[in-house]
Amino acid sequence: MLEIGAGCCKTGRRLIMGVGMGTVMDASRRDRRFAVSGVIVLAAVLVAWLVLSVIAVTRQGTWPDEAIYIIKAWRYVSGAVKPYSAADATWYQPLLFYWLGGWQWIVGHDIVTSRVLSLLLTAVNIALLSAFLHRLGCTIWPIALAVVVYALTEDGIFYLNSATPYTYAVCLELIALHLMLAMERRANYPLAIGLGIVLTMVYLLRINLVSFIAFSLAIVWVRAGPDRWRVYAVTVGIFLVAWGALAWLWGSRFVYVSLWVPMVTDFLVRIGLLPQLFPNAFGFSHTVTIELVPTPTLYALLRYAFGWEMWRDWMLAHHLLPMAGVVLAALVAMVPRIANRGWMLLFVVTFGGMLVFHHLGAQTYCPICIQAYANYFDYLGALAAGLAVHGLLQRFPSAPAARAFAVVLIPAAVVTAAVQSWSLTGVNRLPSIRHGADPLPQEVKDISAAFTQTLPAGASVSMIGLDPRIPLALEQAGIRIPAVDLGVASYYRQLKPGLTSEQQALTIRELEDLSTWTDATARRWMADEYDWLIVQRAPSKFPSWLIWAPEAPLVKTGLAACFEPAGIHKFDAFTPPLAFELYKRVRRGSICLGE
Repeated sequence: MLEIGAGCCKTGRRLIMGVGMGTVMDASRRDRRFAVSGVIVLAAVLVAWLVLSVIAVTRQGTWPDEAIYIIKAWRYVSGAVKPYSAADATWYQPLLFYWLGGWQWIVGHDIVTSRVLSLLLTAVNIALLSAFLHRLGCTIWPIALAVVVYALTEDGIFYLNSATPYTYAVCLELIALHLMLAMERRANYPLAIGLGIVLTMVYLLRINLVSFIAFSLAIVWVRAGPDRWRVYAVTVGIFLVAWGALAWLWGSRFVYVSLWVPMVTDFLVRIGLLPQLFPNAFGFSHTVTIELVPTPTLYALLRYAFGWEMWRDWMLAHHLLPMAGVVLAALVAMVPRIANRGWMLLFVVTFGGMLVFHHLGAQTYCPICIQAYANYFDYLGALAAGLAVHGLLQRFPSAPAARAFAVVLIPAAVVTAAVQSWSLTGVNRLPSIRHGADPLPQEVKDISAAFTQTLPAGASVSMIGLDPRIPLALEQAGIRIPAVDLGVASYYRQLKPGLTSEQQALTIRELEDLSTWTDATARRWMADEYDWLIVQRAPSKFPSWLIWAPEAPLVKTGLAACFEPAGIHKFDAFTPPLAFELYKRVRRGSICLGE
């Protein structure tokens, strides 16, 4: 009986072990199928991103900021114009111009080749984003969701494939995050030097990214442990050496522009921490923009800036997916024993902080610019979403609901991005592949041919219009218009009332030295400067306050008195249609002003 009993026990153990091993094997097979499915989904997402990005690079429309970067990058690198000079005191940080200009030197400086570098860097950013999540333990499904949130939205496809700083900034920020992740209660000199170089580059790329630098230094306080002071000292040293060298090279205009943060710089000047290099320019003038809404009190400013219309039309309409990722991460972080809670909360707080900083900082010159600026930190929402899904999968590894949630989120995100892309019309529309009928490069080539046939080489030309296709075509035709013409509406300043004649003269002189302009500047343009004027007729929408506009009294009077028509060009098949007239100067002086 003992032997029989022992045999029964052995048989029972073998049976139980067999059942257990079968269950484990089934679970292992399910895990493999789940992982393989995730790889297939990620591959499909990447293919979709690549196809849409190639179309965007070759076909989507442009806007003034992109035209400025494309044109100035080549001018600076080729030596045609010196930045921060009397000819062009650019209001942008210098790094992108030389980064993009170096690329243009190698492959050419047209629109497509300039955008290709952004496409390549976005591929690098996807790899950096995925690698960061992988280093935190994320599997393929959370990574696939993060890629969708980062790269497949309408704004992501549009801005991340344009010749603008967004892709470059995200690349540097992700590199910085990788360096900080490597600081595990220590930070040796290579890490400190690497982070110092990257954060200095971030600042010299875009000044409003001081918000990211501040968050980075806060993270270093925790991640670097006792070595935090080494990181701080090295970072400050690298920044001072780099900025000091550029200040010595480019002078006071660079110093002023490179330290100018809306509201913040003015406050630092008032309390004496920064020198007032141009004491009259901005103290005695103000910006006028078509979107500006009067906000006489702080309460009125906050109510407008964070009102429902602003959220609906400029934040949620363009950035619903990354914002949803942040909300998801905030909720998942409340689950007990969830993985990577600290990183999730960090990305939630950093996203919110950068949104508030960028949005409030832009209220003095572009209240709705958060729609574009959010692309500097939308990747944080992607990281937060990926970590949230990973946390749920780790916390509930055998729960079918957790896997189903991860699987459903990706098609839901793709559908949401597609619906939003289709619904961005009217004031919300972007000149993207959704709205483009003809390739922008071909449009620019056709316009350039018209200029080549009409304007003599080296002609003194100014542009009365806002369409960025015109300056791109002029540059392609070898005709260089003044830098201020590239953003004439953005660079206009209105003098404050009650100034003495001496204050007016000093203010105008300082503003023009900084490549901005006033009514007095426009009067001089019309009376004595430029042999040719290009007058845009369509699109015909111009701000009512803009005096350098086709229907403004100054322009109509000047054209009638001192210029003669030299041809009209219409491109009705363009999207949007474009039409402009050429005028040749025949007289100069006060008669051009009707005096």
